[in-house]
Amino acid sequence: MIKKSLKLVCLIVSIGFTGSAFAYGTSDTNNGCKKPKFKTFTPSPKSEVDPESEISFTVSGYADPVSIQAVAKDVPLDLKVDNKISFFEVTAKLPASLTGKYVRIHLQADAMLGCTGKDGWLLKIRDKAEGAE
Repeated sequence: MIKKSLKLVCLIVSIGFTGSAFAYGTSDTNNGCKKPKFKTFTPSPKSEVDPESEISFTVSGYADPVSIQAVAKDVPLDLKVDNKISFFEVTAKLPASLTGKYVRIHLQADAMLGCTGKDGWLLKIRDKAEGAE
């Protein structure tokens, strides 16, 4: 009876340790790195805008400001990054070549500890002829 109880206790304990060991696998840890977050997209997602419109967004303060990138239809945007202490405010102008198209603005930034955050939003750019009317 004691042997059976002892085996049962050993089995339960080993199952408990196995579960704890798998809880800290490499896929669940990120070495304490926080991915940069993107917010406050202007104009709002799915808006219709004029060619060469100004866009803006914010990035969390733990992002490396030098690493912030924005790309529209494979065209890197020229960014102006303004440090607001707890976050970065980023502005850019859409390229003149993008007219009459749907464009996804792809955003990327690296954190100080090395992980990367990605996001973006979709805009419709009016045709130049529509903007002139």
